[in-house]
Amino acid sequence: MKRFLTDEAIRQAATEMGWVQRVKKIAPVAFVWTLVLGFAGNTERSIATLRREFERATGIAVVPSAFYDRFTEPLVRCLVKLIAVLIEKMTANASRPLAGALAAFKDVVVFDSTVLRLHEYLAKKFPGSRTNHSKAAAKLHVALSVVGAGPRTIKVTSGRTHDGKAMSVGAWVAGKLLLFDLGYYSYRLFDNIRRNIGSFVSRFKINGNPLIVANNRPCRGASVKLVGKRLQEVLPSLQREILDVEIEVAFKRRVYAGKARKATTTFRLIGVRDEETGEYHLYITNLPVEEFDAETVARLYRARWTIELLFKSLKSDFAIDDLPSEKPAIVQALLYASIITWLVGQEVLAMICERLKDEARRVTGRRWSRLLHECASDLLRLLLGPRGQQQLAVLLDRHLLHEAPDPHRRRASLIEEVEAEERLAALVA
Repeated sequence: MKRFLTDEAIRQAATEMGWVQRVKKIAPVAFVWTLVLGFAGNTERSIATLRREFERATGIAVVPSAFYDRFTEPLVRCLVKLIAVLIEKMTANASRPLAGALAAFKDVVVFDSTVLRLHEYLAKKFPGSRTNHSKAAAKLHVALSVVGAGPRTIKVTSGRTHDGKAMSVGAWVAGKLLLFDLGYYSYRLFDNIRRNIGSFVSRFKINGNPLIVANNRPCRGASVKLVGKRLQEVLPSLQREILDVEIEVAFKRRVYAGKARKATTTFRLIGVRDEETGEYHLYITNLPVEEFDAETVARLYRARWTIELLFKSLKSDFAIDDLPSEKPAIVQALLYASIITWLVGQEVLAMICERLKDEARRVTGRRWSRLLHECASDLLRLLLGPRGQQQLAVLLDRHLLHEAPDPHRRRASLIEEVEAEERLAALVA
């Protein structure tokens, strides 16, 4: 853990961000680790609990006000800096090769956001999107890398911020597959990804009504004619299992010299009919027909569920939606500290899986998060306590290795399933 989040990195970030001018009784390294492991390992979410965790782990008694006063805007900037450092490390160490249909891409990046309700006194700084339900809310935006086994970017905005405004497209998307839900739906965004030699798959708005200009999968017999018609004209009468067509859409480009030019382009629209409801699951993509059939595109989109599992873990196991304060700096510090907890936990998990070898596939993200939550206080004592705690280290090591694999789990991970489905489809063909 200390090799991943080093003491030097913490001190450097603390100094650069102006959080620490001179080291006093509460050293920055001990304080940061207390936030990272102390908040994650307690069911009682309070600053007083964190202070007691600090005192137990370090053996140093501190005045409550001195501990409370450490929660400042420079601390928030320090934690943001540390997150950037850790993400850069995870990206640099990424080595997992993708297989099956995913082998065509350098990486698969999943975008999504989740809303965190805050105390209503924070409505001015973090206005919520629903004033009658959540007057104050923050939105956590994450771009999750499958290859890096962690986030590429993390942003925190107010609850009113549109998802699309929290991401940017550039040369970094080349050779990568980006997966979106409807929160990022934008023809201009999709066109930018294509122009930067990237690929994407997104849900398509069910009420969208583009013009169909080509049929990639003609049906035999007296089938419904598609070309030249609007989607909503033909969708209610379709009975085919798979819809695979090219559509024409119009959108406005970015404002340049005070003007926003209109543009028209084509994308691929795929529909997979639900056997139970008879309705279509619609997807829009730029993946070529020659390399990816409609069924494969639908399977690829399943990889987006990995980010839902991340948010579930952050909320259920690290309680990022339980931020008990009216002070913006405290709320942001605890939120970012929870993210660091998850990042550090992923690095430890990678080492655990390396030692478990064949048993590593039985380690699930949720099980690991719960295990880390249970051991957080002991880990904090080991990190900050006196040296020579060999017995505690051995016990923790044995416990983590023993408890990490799920004894009842035999299924592959979600990404492995997506990869395996494509290999099976190829064998059948």
